[in-house]
Amino acid sequence: MSGTVCLWLRRDLSTRFTSIRAARSERLRFFNPFHLFRQDMNWLEHEPLSADVVVVGGGGAGLRAAYEAAAQGASTILVLKGRLTRSGATAFGVAELAGFSVPDGAVDPLDSPDVHFADIMRVGQGCNDERLVRILVDEAISAAHDLERWGIQFVMDPNTGKPLVAMGDFASRPRNRKIYHHGKPITEVLAQEIAKLGVVVLEHNAVLGLLKSDAGIEGVLCADENGVVREVRAGATVLATGGAGQLFERSLMPPDITGDGYAWGYRNGAKLVNMEFMQAGFGTVRPSLNIVLPWYWALLPRFTDRDGQDILDGVLPPDVEAAHAMKTKVKHYPFSTSDASRWLEIAAKRAIDEQRVPDSGSFLLDLRNVDQTLLPPGGDLSVMWPISKDWMKRKRMDVDAQPLEIGLFGHSINGGMVINDDCETTVPNLLAVGETAGGPYGADRLGGNMLLTCQVFGRRAGRRAAELGMSRRGLALRTERPELRHLALGGGSEDVREVKRRVRAAMSQHVLIIRSAKSLDSASQELGAIRESVLADRFRIDTPAQAVEMNEAWNLLDVGEIMVAAASIRRETRGSHFRSDFPQTDSEWDCPVQVELRGDRPNARKAPFAPR
Repeated sequence: MSGTVCLWLRRDLSTRFTSIRAARSERLRFFNPFHLFRQDMNWLEHEPLSADVVVVGGGGAGLRAAYEAAAQGASTILVLKGRLTRSGATAFGVAELAGFSVPDGAVDPLDSPDVHFADIMRVGQGCNDERLVRILVDEAISAAHDLERWGIQFVMDPNTGKPLVAMGDFASRPRNRKIYHHGKPITEVLAQEIAKLGVVVLEHNAVLGLLKSDAGIEGVLCADENGVVREVRAGATVLATGGAGQLFERSLMPPDITGDGYAWGYRNGAKLVNMEFMQAGFGTVRPSLNIVLPWYWALLPRFTDRDGQDILDGVLPPDVEAAHAMKTKVKHYPFSTSDASRWLEIAAKRAIDEQRVPDSGSFLLDLRNVDQTLLPPGGDLSVMWPISKDWMKRKRMDVDAQPLEIGLFGHSINGGMVINDDCETTVPNLLAVGETAGGPYGADRLGGNMLLTCQVFGRRAGRRAAELGMSRRGLALRTERPELRHLALGGGSEDVREVKRRVRAAMSQHVLIIRSAKSLDSASQELGAIRESVLADRFRIDTPAQAVEMNEAWNLLDVGEIMVAAASIRRETRGSHFRSDFPQTDSEWDCPVQVELRGDRPNARKAPFAPR
């Protein structure tokens, strides 16, 4: 393949099969000895593709891994559900600005990689992998230089003419460079770079599961929306599928972030860590989706239900004032029990549980007539506030004219698969990167670290995958396809979309923000009942799109059970994990929780990271 040509395999790839499907559907119907699919569906199998490396996921981490693998000379295939630069979490336009942590002391000479390291370990509260954190901070500056070399434009401070550097969530020093339109510019520039290296890109292909042999993982099985199934065989497989934001009824993640990588790794023996820790917080409900960024709270807006009743009334402890909770919230977006800002999300969740708000579960955040002198002139907040207002106007939300309608949203997962320094999981030939991997974060996560993590560990994952994949060239191994018993059914009458809806309802009611033994037990029972309803063949699968929908729902079921298992065993409150029945932090839990599959259930246990 030419080194300057990128092969794009889009949704129209399978149109050449249309006449074949009509004339020879019986003979070409997809079939395998394990009866993975309903046998009356016209699945068609395409010839397998082979490469040294296959990367699943087209966000910042996946693109960086694909770039690095190809740059090392490895033949590389990138598989993603949607379109490049338009799908996945990195390119999702959920915020006007994204942060990228660079501990170079550009604004604060007291900042350094060592200070950055101390910040991450402090907010991780004993649950980080120290070695991975050290790698992250030591390679952060070079990762930023890579972005600048590729032409990424950081937001400039009009007062200094230099890049704007802000304080990130939970940070002790300002080190957050800002990028317009979240991380989309990163995906756009990396898409150009992988094209130059000849990476094969399969768009609109949903991975159904992993291929495996006695030697480990051997690639993936994927299907497009027209029912064309193919194996992508590779010496090394990199999962960069993001988190599981779609576990919740409201999510600040795009629809394709359904916990796929977690579920595939879990079923194939991978260990997962810190899955009870997640980011949740406020976002706008309508007319458009957007994060309620932390500096909004610096203006002390009114926070009420539709009847004008203050959401915080009767919830705050006697020693906490509303203004203090809001000013503390300026320090970080996500919910955290580490300070008084916790009462904002706790009050909102209690109002929902007590049915004090409409069925939509929304509140009003009124920024009209706020005192803008609360934003220090010349500071980073005063620079970012007009950018935020302009962005919101473009999304049909004028904060000067009407209150924002906001709700509680699930967002990122702080955990993932256990990895080593080069992103290898506990399963041979399987690597994980970005939000799919665990270890760099713990109970809370510094703002600006996720885009950074995707670049630092994407580089490491791609290089190690290339080395591993090229070393395994020519091996003739007998591979097995994944067990997909949930797709062998589909003869029922209920809408397959109901599976996701029920999972989200259970997780939102029982696991989001406020947790207890009672709520977690309810979540476990409801998720188990949903799984039984799928296996009882109650849902209808007639099309490839419905099969993919069911596969995503099945992945969410697994990830929901993993999260519930981890949250149940952690009988304390720490960071983003709030147990109303164990409201204090317990030093006995200054360590991560690992989860792995035992039989057909998740097994959770304390498991400190091994010293390296």
